[in-house]
Amino acid sequence: MDLLNIKDNVQKTAEAISSVIGVDVTVTDDRLVRIAGTGKYKLSIGEKVNDQGVFAYCLKNSIPYIVRNPKEEKVCKACNNKDCSEYAEIVSPITINSKTYGVIGLIAFDENQKNLLLKKENNIIDFLDKMANLVASQIIEKKKSNEIKVLISQLQTVINVIEKSVIITDCSGRINYFNNKADNLFNIKLLNHENINEILLDIDVCEIFKSGKEIYNKEFSYEDNITSFRGIINAKIYFSDENYDNIEAVVFIIEELRQIISSARNIISTNIVTEFNIIKYISSKMDYVISLAKKASQTDSTVLITGESGTGKELFARALHYDSSRKKEAFLAINCSAIPENLFESELFGYEEGAYTGALKGGHPGKFELAHKGTLLLDEIGDMPLNLQPKLLRVLQDSKVMRIGGKGYIDVDVRIIASTNCNLEEKVRNKEFREDLYYRLNVIPINIPPLRERTEDIELLARYFTHKFSCKLNKAVENINYDALSLIKNYQWNGNVRELENAIEYAVNMTDKAYIDLESLPYKLKNEKNKFKENNLAKDDVLHTIDELERNELKKAIKLYGLANNAVNKICEELGISRATFYRKIKKYNLISNQILIND
Repeated sequence: MDLLNIKDNVQKTAEAISSVIGVDVTVTDDRLVRIAGTGKYKLSIGEKVNDQGVFAYCLKNSIPYIVRNPKEEKVCKACNNKDCSEYAEIVSPITINSKTYGVIGLIAFDENQKNLLLKKENNIIDFLDKMANLVASQIIEKKKSNEIKVLISQLQTVINVIEKSVIITDCSGRINYFNNKADNLFNIKLLNHENINEILLDIDVCEIFKSGKEIYNKEFSYEDNITSFRGIINAKIYFSDENYDNIEAVVFIIEELRQIISSARNIISTNIVTEFNIIKYISSKMDYVISLAKKASQTDSTVLITGESGTGKELFARALHYDSSRKKEAFLAINCSAIPENLFESELFGYEEGAYTGALKGGHPGKFELAHKGTLLLDEIGDMPLNLQPKLLRVLQDSKVMRIGGKGYIDVDVRIIASTNCNLEEKVRNKEFREDLYYRLNVIPINIPPLRERTEDIELLARYFTHKFSCKLNKAVENINYDALSLIKNYQWNGNVRELENAIEYAVNMTDKAYIDLESLPYKLKNEKNKFKENNLAKDDVLHTIDELERNELKKAIKLYGLANNAVNKICEELGISRATFYRKIKKYNLISNQILIND
């Protein structure tokens, strides 16, 4: 018995496996001669493969093997093929009664194919083992009818685990095989579909057989009494001989458009779960804003978030999304100021194949389609091109989009959050922003106050960022000393929370102590302190009595630390006095009354 005797059938098996899984397949016999192959391997049938590679290892040891990192793994070290272009490989022996007659292998030549193989490697190994058994049975039985029956039976094992619908037809379109995914999608058994044209109305199978042209990424619509959806179809031709003269079957691979969009948005979306409790604050202003945002999150109304750069507008938008009923769907953001005007419309609304030069085959969904059922943040909305604002308004009003070059509208269910750091009302007055769009966006306005208007939060945020970057940078920075904290609390922070965060990260990097001091702070902050001293030089020249100086320093210390027992210890340590002296002095200067600081 020899694989060479059934090479035609082995070749068909390899092509069938390749058409379903989407990677190249090659088969060698027990002399390591390639007797079947697809793609680039079809041209090297009859040649001997490297006797030091993975095929030789599998043949010798009669065990499956997975090569996850070619050129790096031990089995690849002895191979002298310096031009190897493989990304991954799975091989399995063809064995009958403990004797190995050959090796069957799947080879990935790009990252996508590699991910496809390794994502479900156990299923693939099991499938390959069954395919190897199929070839072994062909050696024994040599009956084509049985081979095809076994092939279909074994193919079902792997076809049913892939996330695509597969339908195989003959030349008349009669359905010979379909996987579970296809049955669930089209209700084939329930509706007793027998021909592919009952499912795909605009597909001419006879024309495919006549022309020999496969179908790539063709969009279609489907509707029956049970379901309706849009999808993408690919049709792969299965030839009955190696001369590609006779087409025996067509393999239709079908995906729902919403499944493709879901996969795409999982890749491009910024789904970092963000909750309101990660926003650090103690100020009453922020408490009000958070309360308003939480109420807004429970509705589907459009929200307009305003605030200076660095106040955390996108953070609030994320928190709104993840506190809403849409939290399990996508959160997508588009920066209206970062996209060239000529690309803005296609990014927002998508385009059809051939809509313009350079348009991708099969078209491309826009952000509205990708955010269906989820939330779309239109960041820096004030910079949106004026000519596109009417189109955005129409989408907000009708909940429908039309791709560039499209012929029909697509329903979208998207919650819109817009944000800006500019004055939109002023832009409306200057005719730089449409008034009707402004009112459509400004249903629930949320203004995030700048850091200088909520100074109570500065120390809390500074200490939070100190801990955060101490952990991130693996440094033991645990505190901020008095002088540095005073400067941080009195700085204007025009860049708001983002500027504060960057300054603390810089300081944690620069300090070689267990705390942040003046020397470790960015130069800009220290320079502001010097300017403040210069501007107040005249005040510094005024002489104060010792009592005035004592009173002011004690009052400042009490404001900073409070009057708890541990706080008093800290004050005494900072001022270099005893507790007895501290209490005597505050009584002398009448700084407290019933343990309450007098704010005079």
